[in-house]
Amino acid sequence: MGGTTAYNGKEKGGSGHNREARSNQYLRCLYTNARSMGNKQEELELLTNKYNYDIIGITETWWDGTHDWNVGMEGYGLLRKDRQGKKGGGVALYIKNVHTWTEVEMNVGDSCVESLWVKLKGVKNEGDIMLGVYYRPPSQVEEVDEAFFKQLTKLSKAQDLVVMGDFNYPDICWETNTARHRLSNKFLDCIGDNFLFQKVEKATRGEAVLDLVLTNREELVENLKVEDSIGDSDHEIIEFMILRKGRRETSTIEVMDFRKADFDKLRELVGKVPWEARLKGKTTEESWKYFKGTLLRAQKQTIPLCRKDRKYGKRPAWLNKEILHDLKIKKESYKKWKLGQLTKDEYRQATRECRGKIRKAKAQNEIKLATGIKGNKKTFYKYIKSKRKTKDRVGPLLSEEGEAVTGNLEMAEMLNDFFVSVFTEKSGGVPNVVNTSRERVSLEDRIHKEQVKNHLGKLDVSKSPGPDEMHPRILKELIEEVSEPLAMIFEKSWQTGEIPEDWKRANIVPIYKKGNKNNPGNYRPVSLTSVPGKIMEQVIKEIICKHLEGNKVIGNSQHGFVKNKSCQTNLIAFFDKITSLVDKGEAVDVIYLDFSKAFDTVSHDILIDKLGKYNLDRATIRWVHNWLDNRSQRVVVNGSKSCWKGITSGVPQG
Repeated sequence: MGGTTAYNGKEKGGSGHNREARSNQYLRCLYTNARSMGNKQEELELLTNKYNYDIIGITETWWDGTHDWNVGMEGYGLLRKDRQGKKGGGVALYIKNVHTWTEVEMNVGDSCVESLWVKLKGVKNEGDIMLGVYYRPPSQVEEVDEAFFKQLTKLSKAQDLVVMGDFNYPDICWETNTARHRLSNKFLDCIGDNFLFQKVEKATRGEAVLDLVLTNREELVENLKVEDSIGDSDHEIIEFMILRKGRRETSTIEVMDFRKADFDKLRELVGKVPWEARLKGKTTEESWKYFKGTLLRAQKQTIPLCRKDRKYGKRPAWLNKEILHDLKIKKESYKKWKLGQLTKDEYRQATRECRGKIRKAKAQNEIKLATGIKGNKKTFYKYIKSKRKTKDRVGPLLSEEGEAVTGNLEMAEMLNDFFVSVFTEKSGGVPNVVNTSRERVSLEDRIHKEQVKNHLGKLDVSKSPGPDEMHPRILKELIEEVSEPLAMIFEKSWQTGEIPEDWKRANIVPIYKKGNKNNPGNYRPVSLTSVPGKIMEQVIKEIICKHLEGNKVIGNSQHGFVKNKSCQTNLIAFFDKITSLVDKGEAVDVIYLDFSKAFDTVSHDILIDKLGKYNLDRATIRWVHNWLDNRSQRVVVNGSKSCWKGITSGVPQG
């Protein structure tokens, strides 16, 4: 059994940059039995920000399905396993987003053992690191113990293994490796048979060593200390280092730094272009490329780029010097209590005061965000997203051969292959519908500049651009300068039915839905398309909706994608009908239908055929047909782009 070495106090100080540079050489870890995270989340976030942990293991989270809010921490992925069927228990792992990892599913004990296992990708030529967190309730039956022993035996064969958790064997004497009870001796036999080392020497709850850190290489875990607790938990925190480097993800994404943009110069460069003369005699595609090239060149001259780093360790807005001071007082009170210089009640009072100030500061910050939502929606929703249980990282994915795919480009290609696999083939019978439809055009003679300005003014500048790199922030800033050339291009597109290729392309962002994150089928494709292209789509949509409403084509029972109607109005109408039937004593049977991949499998041919049957004019049908024809997409994962693939069915999902 290895010894316990204290941290050098100076090591935890210094700037975030210096802490990050040092942590490249090892993995800084924290473990605690929380005895309910419900009132300790803020203090954990504070500690994480201050000490920059790579791995955080927690037992007795006491989470269930109602605890999906306020469990996330910015910059960290969360893996959790809640106890099913009754209160208490539960385990969780927070892993800094800069690391690449895969959850390891066990074939034995998954349903009864409260454990989580992950494989952390190691640096080249050093192999991976197996990490686990485990909770053993005091009353756990022998069959569940045996299931965990099988898990431990299987994973102890890993090159590097570290397991942390509350094992609840208070009778074991770790100095002599002996125990009074039979189940405790079976555990000692298990770790002995698998050549594991137990690194914790100090008591972690009262006088007992309940919380342990196991490893299959004694020198792998060092600088372990047992000190303080989170909140009023009766278990102490264990901090330690894993003397291995994890493979760190680096961002290659460059974004525009709008804080340093010279918008006045940009307006000057774009505003002096004689658009009417430059676009005269050009096709729609040629006009679009000239406009796009002009704007991008001017943009390059006036807006610098910056690297979009993956954020981790960012200080929460509510964290201030006063709270850091209170945390210091709490830690000092703990030391004095252990030395007999304070009573336990005095230590608990310091804990309550620290927690109260954290909650107050956090509540004030949330009120500030809520009251300022109209002026800064992006910050509000970013905060909401950071507190949810789900994380935005993709993968690692599993190939058909069961191999882990972790490279961004490889994952992008794999997801794109899956997304296009659900498309249906085109029949090729659409052009006849275009040729036989009515010739009357329902649009005004021209698409006016004011009409385009109206749509530009409604752009959400927090949205991302499409493959053409036309950012909504820039288009809105240059509303006077770009509305005229865009109106000319839109009119040409309408009159000729020609759609610029950029408008038919989409960058796909994979969004996790549910289930195993290793399965490509559990991601939803969200399309980022051309912003000017979407404005033209709005113009066409207005034409179609005006025709459908004027000719009463859509029935009253249609609630989806209809102005002034929604899922809520559908539910109200539905329940009104159901309750009226129930009041009359009539039987009611309800059948719910859910079409798998509905957006992706919509037939383009059927869509065009419906427009013809609804008596829309030839120009509208021709434009929509050409807009659907020869579309393509690519998947983007952390800046890495897959190759382009054709879209034969479905419509973009935003």
